[in-house]
Amino acid sequence: MTTKPKAKTTRAKPSERISTAAENYLQSLFKLNEEGLRATPGNLAEYIRRLPVGEGVGTSLPSILGMLRRMAKEGLVTIPANKEVELTPKGRQAAESIARRHRLAERLVVDILGLDLYRAHIEAHRLEHAISPELEECIRTRLGNPTTNPFGRPIPGSGYQAPPGTIVSLADAPEGSAYVVDRIPEEDPELLQFLIDHGVVPEATVTVIDQGKYRGVLVFKTESGENALGYDAARFVWMRTPLQNGDSA
Repeated sequence: MTTKPKAKTTRAKPSERISTAAENYLQSLFKLNEEGLRATPGNLAEYIRRLPVGEGVGTSLPSILGMLRRMAKEGLVTIPANKEVELTPKGRQAAESIARRHRLAERLVVDILGLDLYRAHIEAHRLEHAISPELEECIRTRLGNPTTNPFGRPIPGSGYQAPPGTIVSLADAPEGSAYVVDRIPEEDPELLQFLIDHGVVPEATVTVIDQGKYRGVLVFKTESGENALGYDAARFVWMRTPLQNGDSA
């Protein structure tokens, strides 16, 4: 009796998995690049400190430098002599992926689940790391392929096109001119709650009534009425000039 040799079984190699901590760093680097800020360890530390406490990411500079060295070994970043961190092509792809999952998760919890807007950023951090490519596609389809998150930030890979108009921070907006809110900061729940309560949300119209730089605060007006905001916070609110009659999009 001839015994047939057993067929060799080949195990599929597990897909390469980026750690949760690395994904948090990649998303922070993505935001720095998005806002045109230098990706120095110091600037990165400022963004890392804004992450929800539950993410468990070390915020000291030695911790951040150590993590960046590990990410460099994994081919996600490079650290040139000028210490300005650069995403590699692999790192850029991963950064766009985690930013996309995070922003779709924010849309999911707000648009479908009805969560309060000021809680969306925190809950999205809890969901983003567990979203598979298949689930991501289901969420995107269910939401109708949104191009921005609820705070106005573009969703990578969505085909987002920036609206026409000059972008300026609320802190730099001249008195008397009306602007449309382009995006607002989502990392600080208390500031976010203040902005929402006073009508400073994407696509709302804001007019600066009094710059008051000598007092450190500016007075602005929305449909909700007049209120004041410190300049340190106002610089994180981005607005654009609205189209005037006769302008073309």
